[in-house]
Amino acid sequence: MLAEAEANHPELASRLAIGQLPDLGKPFGGDFDGILCSAVLMHLPREAIFDAAFAMRSALKDGGTILISVPLNRPGLDNQHRDDHGRLFTDLPSDYLALLFERIGFALVGQWTSDDSLSREGFSWWTLLFRLRSAASSRPADQIEGVLSRDRKTATYKLALFRALSEIATTEFEQARWLDDSTVAVPIQSICDKWLSYYWPIVGSPKFIPQIRGESKECQKPVAFRDELHDLIGYYEVSGGLSRFVLDYRSRSMSAEAQRLSKRALGKIRETIITGPVTFAGGALETGRVFNYDATRQEVRMSAGIWRELALLGHWIQEAVILRWAELTEEVSRGSVRVSEIIELLLTTPLPERDVTDARQTYARLAAKECVWTEKPLPGQFAVDHIIPFALWHNNDLWNLMPVLPAVNSQKSDRLPKRSLLLQRRDRIVHYWEALRTDHPARFDFESSRVSGNRATDNNWQSYTFGAIAEAIEVTAVQRGSIRWEP
Repeated sequence: MLAEAEANHPELASRLAIGQLPDLGKPFGGDFDGILCSAVLMHLPREAIFDAAFAMRSALKDGGTILISVPLNRPGLDNQHRDDHGRLFTDLPSDYLALLFERIGFALVGQWTSDDSLSREGFSWWTLLFRLRSAASSRPADQIEGVLSRDRKTATYKLALFRALSEIATTEFEQARWLDDSTVAVPIQSICDKWLSYYWPIVGSPKFIPQIRGESKECQKPVAFRDELHDLIGYYEVSGGLSRFVLDYRSRSMSAEAQRLSKRALGKIRETIITGPVTFAGGALETGRVFNYDATRQEVRMSAGIWRELALLGHWIQEAVILRWAELTEEVSRGSVRVSEIIELLLTTPLPERDVTDARQTYARLAAKECVWTEKPLPGQFAVDHIIPFALWHNNDLWNLMPVLPAVNSQKSDRLPKRSLLLQRRDRIVHYWEALRTDHPARFDFESSRVSGNRATDNNWQSYTFGAIAEAIEVTAVQRGSIRWEP
C-alpha cells in the first residue's frame, strides 16, 4: 500500500507510515499540529476507546488539534452493533467523547452534525474539534498512561495495582488521606482486599493461568502469593467460594483455620504489592516512581495529581486495565489462554447481584416496613433495591440494599435516585441501616467504613455514612452520565 502511494505521489516518499489504534505509537516522533480521525473510532470496541484517545494525544504537540467524526445514526446494524459485513460500529455519543477527551487534557472547540457525504439514506454524523491544552509528559494522566503502556511488565501486578486504586478512587474515595505535601495516602489493606478478589478466580481456575512471564506449574518463581491463595481457595471450595469468604471476612466470622489461611494470603499479597508495583511503577519514566510506601501508617502514597486523575477517570482506567491485563495474560501464556477467558474471570464480582440474602432476612423479620422510596406499606412480598445500581458499582454492601415495592424496583431499574428524593428519605434509610447493623454489626461497619472513610463511630456513623453515599451518588451521576429517578 505504501509503495503504491509513493509510486503515484513521489513527493510523499518517506512521509507516510501505517499505524493503528489504539497502539498508534508516535509516528515520525509525534509532535503533530493536528490529527484527523474520521470514521475510525466507531470501529473500536468500547474498552479500547480510552487507549485510543491517549494514543492520539501523545502524538500531538501542545496546542495541537484533533478532528473526530463518528456516526450519529448508523442503520442496518444487528444486536451486536455489526453491519452486514461484520464490521463493528460502537455507539459513541458526542457527549461521551467530549467528556473523555476533556478529562485527558483537551478543550472542546466545537461540535456539529452533518448529513452523510455519500447521500446514504438514514446516515448522519457527529464531528467534534478538540485542542490539546497541554501535552507535558509530567502531567499525572501521562504518568498513569506511561506506567500502563511503557513500563516494563513481567507480571500483571502493576495492572492490578492501578485497577485497585481506580476502584477505590471512584467508589471508596473517602479512604484517601490528604497530606500537607500535596500527596494522598491510601490504606494498603484496602488494596490487598481488592487484589485477593481479582486473583481468586484466576488462581482458582481449573486451567492453569500464568500471571508472570515464564510461569508454569513447575516453575521456581510463580506468582508470589499463588500457593497461599490456592490454599485459601481450597478451604472455601466446598462452602461457597469467593462469595462465602467475602461474607465471612467482612462479618469477622471466619473459623480459626480460615483466619490463618487468610492472614497468610493477604500478608503475601501485601508484601508483593510493596516490593513489586509500589516500588517499581514509573521507574522507566522521566518523571520517576509514582508511588511510595509508608510502613508506619501502612499506606501507599502518591501525588495528589495522580489521585485526582484516578478519581476522575477511574471507571475508564478500570476498563482499559482489564483489557490490558487480559492481553498480557494471553501473551505470557503463549496463547493458551484467550483474552475472552481472562476478561470473564476478571469481571467476577465477589458478591453477585442476587446475593442479597442477609438484607432480605433482616427486612423480612421487621414487623412493619414501608417502601423506602414511596413510603407505602410493604406487603409480604417485597424487592431489595440497590441505592446505587449494581450495574454502576457492582456493589452488594448492606448499606446499598433497601426494601421496596416490586413495581418500584422495576421502575427505578439502573437509575440513581434524585438528590431531593434521597434527602427526603434520609430518616427511613437510616432506620433500615440501624436494623441491618443490629443483625450484622461487623459486616455493616466494615462495608460502611470503606465508603465513609473509617470515620464512623457509635455516635455519628449515620451522618458520615449518609453523607458519603449522597456524595457518591452525585459523583457517579456526573461521571457516568446516569439518568436520575424519582417515583
